[in-house]
Amino acid sequence: MKQRYLLLAILMLSPIFAQNENEAVILKGITVIASQEESSKVYINPKSLAQPLPPSDGAGVLKSIPNFSITRKGGSSGDPLFRGLGGSRLVVTTDDSFLYGGCGGRMDPPTAYIFPNLYDSVVITKGPQSVRNAGIIAGSVQFLRDDIYFDEAGTYGNAGLTAGSFGRFDAFADISAGAEFGYLRLNGMYNKQDDYETGRKEKIHSKFERNSQSAQIGLTPDEYSRIEFTYDRSRGEAAYADRMMDGSKFDKDAYKIRLSKDDISGIIKNVNFQYGYSYIDHVMDNYNLRQSMMTFSASNPDRTTQSASLTADIEINLAEIKAGLDWADDKHRSRSGSGANKTAADDYKNKERITNQKASNIGVFAEANIKLTDEQLLVTGLRHDISEAERYLDGKEKKFGLNAAFLRYEYYDKEFTYFGGIGFAQRVPDFWERNRNMDLNKESNVEFDAGVLYKDDMLRGSFNLFVSEIDDFILIYSNNTAKNIDARRYGFESEGEWEFVKNYKLSIAASYTYGKNKNTNKVLGQTPPFEIKSSIGYDNDIISAAALARYVAPKRAVAIGEGNIIGQDISKSGGFTVFSINGSWKVNKNIELFLGIDNIFDKEYSEFISKDSSAIAGYNQPTGVQIQEPGRQFWLSMQGRF
Repeated sequence: MKQRYLLLAILMLSPIFAQNENEAVILKGITVIASQEESSKVYINPKSLAQPLPPSDGAGVLKSIPNFSITRKGGSSGDPLFRGLGGSRLVVTTDDSFLYGGCGGRMDPPTAYIFPNLYDSVVITKGPQSVRNAGIIAGSVQFLRDDIYFDEAGTYGNAGLTAGSFGRFDAFADISAGAEFGYLRLNGMYNKQDDYETGRKEKIHSKFERNSQSAQIGLTPDEYSRIEFTYDRSRGEAAYADRMMDGSKFDKDAYKIRLSKDDISGIIKNVNFQYGYSYIDHVMDNYNLRQSMMTFSASNPDRTTQSASLTADIEINLAEIKAGLDWADDKHRSRSGSGANKTAADDYKNKERITNQKASNIGVFAEANIKLTDEQLLVTGLRHDISEAERYLDGKEKKFGLNAAFLRYEYYDKEFTYFGGIGFAQRVPDFWERNRNMDLNKESNVEFDAGVLYKDDMLRGSFNLFVSEIDDFILIYSNNTAKNIDARRYGFESEGEWEFVKNYKLSIAASYTYGKNKNTNKVLGQTPPFEIKSSIGYDNDIISAAALARYVAPKRAVAIGEGNIIGQDISKSGGFTVFSINGSWKVNKNIELFLGIDNIFDKEYSEFISKDSSAIAGYNQPTGVQIQEPGRQFWLSMQGRF
């Protein structure tokens, strides 16, 4: 509670000091569709507000990107999927370091410990079009902080407040100070929400409360050298509507040290070394956030992850090359308790943790951008990994050699960019899959991507088509078994934005993915339906307003009981359309106010990609079906820089 009041004091005082001319933070309306796109990447500013309600964690910030789905489990900690693939198929990193959750049931995916406002950019890579990490099957999501360097002594920062329906409250502050010799960056965030209500005014067991703080200390002997230490800390709790336990403890402590040197020679432009360490301490129980109707039970897994990398940026003639060596080590332990009352269940705190699994990976890679002509670019990469895992339950061990490669061609013709590429990536069974079957084979994905981008003064658009063949795809069944199958997938993402009259814009985005189980000729579980989002808005750089419509098609072809480590198909799903509105006012160059109403007509609906609801004492939520989404929500936000 003291942390909340301290943060609020900083936020309330910040406009008083909002006189610095630093342009590090750009305030700009409310994001409806992805802010910037390349042939294989999407870039978003996590500090820009996006509708629906500003995200509470790392998964929420991805909702605005076409073909992303977020599995609903409660009010927070949703699990992201891109083109119907999530878990370890979608590589998530923070400042190029790995972070894994501890729960065997994916109660705490990595994004549950990531707070978007504490980062400067999010980079999404589509498909196996990068080899900078192992196992990029669906793509990757990088949460990144910008490098800091001060030419002279100074201070700058940004802060924000958000309040909304169902007791929603967010606050964050981010402050940097430094001089030529070094810098200090401090930031913190607090967010909470009570149980939300559906369009039928039924409460869903979904409340949460979280806080996070981080500190970066850097030494810059000159503008080309950097020694940096980072500490990230977060604490929280969250109620869940899809299971018999809640997350009463989400504790993260993470450290990173980084050494970087630029302009070493005419060929070597940068050398970077970093070591990262994260520790997750997670508690699940059925009595702290709900009324227990049975034996009091608690489970306390923890997870330690270490990673290190050494990379170099090299320029040779018309080729820009990034080469590197990386390593990761992962250890998972657990302990539990149960009894007739809370005291008996809490006895788990006095027990020794038992190691469940260990895993490690070491890899080497190289990526190159080769400028063929002023209009043509060739991008390619190669990677090889050695991955090992051990399950202590039965002493089984597995060792895999993994390969990855891609080749992409881009052609620039005035306002158009044309691109096409092929990527290959392999992935080992992850912790959750090994829990179900230690004898699984590695996955191998071959994926073709092609598309076009267009941009002029009035019109911006993109279209991206993909076709994928995955050998030994790991299919998870609702009875907690797993096996390898072969799968085929294809689909597209498209976006467009047209300024048809000065300051007036029409935006549209559509996405579709099809998945097939080639062994059974059935559809592939957890593949999202066709979706289209559109908006019309006004923005004169001072005042903005927009109306949004999101249509999701019915999902009739399903694979009941089949899916992935996140969830399985529950039932067919009806289509729906949800309308929302938003507006903003730039009070001055430093302060902006935002407001929004999500689901303005209080629509009752649920997403196809969702967990099924569970019976919980004191709640009348339907059970055995997809969890219903929130009804009408009002929210108001203020952001400022100083």
